[in-house]
Amino acid sequence: MSGPSVAETAAKTVSDDSGAAVPEGPHRFRDTAKMMRLSQGNWREAESGGLINLHLDCRPDGTLHDPDTGRSFLNLSSYSYLGLNTHPAVVQGAIDALTAQGCVGLGITPTRMRPSVLRQAQDQLSEIWRAQCLLAISCSVATAGLLPLVSSGHLIDGRPRVTVFDKRSHFCMDYVKPICADEAPVLVAPHNDIDFVEDACKKYGRVAYVADGAYSMGGLADLDGLLQLQDRYGLFLWMDDSHAISVMGDRGEGYIRSAVDRLNDLTLITGSLEKGFGCSGGVVMLPDSVDPALVNTFAGPMCWSQSPSVANMGSVLAAARLHAGPELNVLQTRLRANLDYFDSRVPSESAGSILPVRALPVGDRDLAVDLSRRLLAEGFYCAPVYFPVTSRGREGLRVMMRANLGEDDLRRFVDLLVDWVVPHLVGADGAVAAGDPR
Repeated sequence: MSGPSVAETAAKTVSDDSGAAVPEGPHRFRDTAKMMRLSQGNWREAESGGLINLHLDCRPDGTLHDPDTGRSFLNLSSYSYLGLNTHPAVVQGAIDALTAQGCVGLGITPTRMRPSVLRQAQDQLSEIWRAQCLLAISCSVATAGLLPLVSSGHLIDGRPRVTVFDKRSHFCMDYVKPICADEAPVLVAPHNDIDFVEDACKKYGRVAYVADGAYSMGGLADLDGLLQLQDRYGLFLWMDDSHAISVMGDRGEGYIRSAVDRLNDLTLITGSLEKGFGCSGGVVMLPDSVDPALVNTFAGPMCWSQSPSVANMGSVLAAARLHAGPELNVLQTRLRANLDYFDSRVPSESAGSILPVRALPVGDRDLAVDLSRRLLAEGFYCAPVYFPVTSRGREGLRVMMRANLGEDDLRRFVDLLVDWVVPHLVGADGAVAAGDPR
C-alpha cells in the first residue's frame, strides 16, 4: 500500500458527513447540548401523550396492561419479531436454570468466575451458528468492550486501524467513537457509501468499517460490496446484525452470518438477543483466530462486575434449542406472511424486505405523536419516531411486525393505518406520497 500508515495519518481530524476533514476540538464525535436541544421537546411531547415511560404488565392473551390507566393493548413496536419472549419453552428455560442453580448470579466479576450455564449457552449458540459465540449482558456492553480493541488492533493483529463508522450505525456503536479515536483516527462515511470506504482503504491501508447489517429503521448493508473491499484491501468488518438475528438464516444466524460460508479473520458480528431471539443480552460472533481469553481479560465492560444472569442463560439455552429445530421455520414463515399482508396494503420504502421493520414517515413530530396516540386508543401501540431516532423531516411511526400477531388483529391494525396514516406519508424528498394504498 502506498498510503500513509496510521501513525503518519492526521489523527486529529475526523470526517463530517460529506467526507471533509474537521479540525481537532470539542464535539468532534458528540454534542450533548445540541442533541438535547433538538430532541428534548420530542420526548416531552411523546410523554405528555402517554407514549413513553410506561410501566406495564404482560397478560396471557398477548396484550400489555397499563395498571395506571386500566388500558390493555397490543404492541406493534415490539422487537420480539418471532414472539419468543413469551414462548412457554423460553420462559420455562429461565425457571429451570434458576431452580437448578439456586441463585441469580455468582456475585463476582466474570473475569474470575462465570456460571457454567453461561458456557453451555455459548457452546450451544457456537454450534448452531457456526462461529465462536460469546455472550454479554447487552449488545451495548459487548460493543463498548470490544470495539476499541478493533481500533487499537489488539483484537486482530496488534496494529491500529483507521475506523470508519457508517453515518447510520447504531447509537451503541457511535457512543464509543471518542474511545476508538484515542486509539486510531475515526471517520464517518455517508450511509452505505462503498466508494467512501474504498477511498479510505486506498489512503490508509488498514481500515475497519463499523455498521449495522440490518438497520433499525429498515434497510441492509451492502454486504457484497463490503466483502469485495475486504478481499481487495483487507478491510475489517464490524457488523451489528441485531434486527436480523432469528429473522434470517436457517438457524436464525442473521443476515451477515447466513450470507458467508465461514466467519473469516476479518469479520466480527454483534447482535442483541432482546429482539428476534426473545431473550436478553448480547452475542458476539468472533472468528476462531480471536483468543477468548483476550476478550475475558481486556474487553472492559464485558469483564466488569457481572455476568449475564442465570435465569437469562436458561432462557437462551431454551431459545437456542428452538432455533435448532423445526419450529423456527414455522415462526419465520408466519412472520413473512404477516409482512406480505402488511406490504400489500401499506406503502413503505421497505416493502418487500424480509426484515420486519417498516418506517412510516409523516414529516411532522406533532402529527406522528397524535397518530400514535389515536392508535393506542384503539388498542395498538405503534411508537412515534423523531430525532434522534430518525432524522428531522422523517418523523413518523415505526411498525415492528411479529409472527404471533393474529389475522384479525393484523387486519384491524392495517385498516387504521390505511385510513389515518397512509394519507400523510411522505417520500424521501419530504413530499406527500401520491397514489392509492397498495
